[in-house]
Amino acid sequence: MTILYSNGCSYTANMVLDPEQKYPYLLGKKLNWKLKPAAIAGSCNRRIIRATYRDCLNLQKEDDIFVLLQLTHLHRTEYAGTRTKDNQWKYSFNEEFFEYDKFESLKPNIIDIPSAVQKWADIGFTLHDELAEFNRICSELIGLTAFFKQHNINYLIYTGPKIELSSDILKNDILYQYLKNDIRILDLITFNMLGLTGKQVHPDIDGMQLIADYFFNLLCESV
Repeated sequence: MTILYSNGCSYTANMVLDPEQKYPYLLGKKLNWKLKPAAIAGSCNRRIIRATYRDCLNLQKEDDIFVLLQLTHLHRTEYAGTRTKDNQWKYSFNEEFFEYDKFESLKPNIIDIPSAVQKWADIGFTLHDELAEFNRICSELIGLTAFFKQHNINYLIYTGPKIELSSDILKNDILYQYLKNDIRILDLITFNMLGLTGKQVHPDIDGMQLIADYFFNLLCESV
């Protein structure tokens, strides 16, 4: 049986809903694939991509893998630091198994900005704008998709929330234009998952169904 591996942030994990109400479960049920959910609320793109490498290396020992990868806000980040019970990334494939990462997280949307900036400065980080971060994500996706192809892993990559960058700014960006040639990466600027629901907020039950139906039809068209 094909494994449907899903990763992302709370737009996919949505802890308010029951597991069977979320779009990865709904999609897996439609396709009769075994779901392995790895999305964590508050995730940054670094965790999402890094964990996907690790998890796919473990899962490839089993069945065929299809990766459903939801990217998140550009401003979120993480750094290696001292773990505490409050700052660890934690995920679960099931209720019995948990794994922890050796990273702390900085989420400017939920912490005090001045103290976060000072913390970055203290550990030697340089702050960049979101265009620079977008370019870094593009370069990481080029490496990730090469890994997928090397290991015969099918995938669909897309942004959850809207990325507020102009396509005019990126028309000569070679990394972005390279990724646009991959039909398994939904355009990172002109498409966003939340746009399917008409609201840039966590999808409700109806929104999750809309997303699942959209991806199901998309995958059926590509077969």
